[in-house]
Amino acid sequence: MFNDSDFQVFEDQTLAGRMAGIRSEIDPKFEALAPLAVATLGSKAPIYAHVAKHLRRHKNPPMNTWIAFSTNKRGYKMNPHLMIGFWDDRLFVWLAVLAEAKDRQLMTQRPAALLPDFARLSDDYEISPNHMAKLSHRISAAGLADQLTHYQRVKQSDFLVGRQWFRGDKCFDDPEQVQRMILATVSDLRPFFDQLIQ
Repeated sequence: MFNDSDFQVFEDQTLAGRMAGIRSEIDPKFEALAPLAVATLGSKAPIYAHVAKHLRRHKNPPMNTWIAFSTNKRGYKMNPHLMIGFWDDRLFVWLAVLAEAKDRQLMTQRPAALLPDFARLSDDYEISPNHMAKLSHRISAAGLADQLTHYQRVKQSDFLVGRQWFRGDKCFDDPEQVQRMILATVSDLRPFFDQLIQ
């Protein structure tokens, strides 16, 4: 599955070069991971995989890339979803409710009931208010409450819970270990995913 050399695609500073690397090196691995992640989610509703296409990129190369899983066949941003992807320095798995959520009022309420259970996740989980920035914090009950309040009050904010592994980590020496870690994270987040998509 994924290894440390996958990060090298972000070293190309041209749009064409980076996109070629994403298409040839990372996207095929996303496609191979997709059925495993869908099976791990095991939702009663159909789950669809969406590989980022970066179609609106005409000048600057993408800073990150990902595959998202949602119950919507046509897209994912308006629905709670799971994202697995890369920045130039990290691999991430996020359970995400974005600013673009279809029923934002409902989506600001559903995570509230889940905060106590989120807080019981292991301390290598993190939270983030923005899926397009690297900013994140170690998970905690207080941090979750603050992030939910921020999501409720700031229309352009997101609500993310997940894990990250940084370039150079020894786990990338064993691609099978990385796959196991990703799928274990998906499994941990599955109950929350199920509650959010109801």
